[in-house]
Amino acid sequence: MIEFSGDFESEHPPDELWNYFTDPEILAQCAPGCDHIEQESESELSATVSVGVGSVKPTFDVDVVVVEADRPHKLVMNAGGDASRNSFEAVAEMTLEERDDGGTHATWHAETAVSGLIASLGQRALGSVADRLVSNFFADLEALADEGVPAESKISEKPDAAASLDE
Repeated sequence: MIEFSGDFESEHPPDELWNYFTDPEILAQCAPGCDHIEQESESELSATVSVGVGSVKPTFDVDVVVVEADRPHKLVMNAGGDASRNSFEAVAEMTLEERDDGGTHATWHAETAVSGLIASLGQRALGSVADRLVSNFFADLEALADEGVPAESKISEKPDAAASLDE
């Protein structure tokens, strides 16, 4: 199990940012290597994502289930993906807290299990790539919010907690 965590600061309030974090069209624009995101239900998404770690560059078919959505404070997701000779399972949690100046302090934490060629590259390589991808994601999302690009939450605020990737 590999753990990742970090934080992000934004000048935008949590309720505004929530729309960006829960709009599949915005997510597709911001997620590095994301080819597309499809909304399967109010709490399920599927995507195709290419990730390069060293010389290994798999393209994953990813399924995401939102298991907790407490607008605009907390978002918890389970994700799993398969690619040729590679796979991963992840649980990610993000909290949004309003700062005194009206902006947002976001913290995130993810636990990931990887297997296949990508796992052979080791935690250090995966960690540096994950840090870069997450930094790019937040920067791109913030840029869209700064530009005033419209975003609409399309994730249920009361997803079925029993939903899982096994279904």
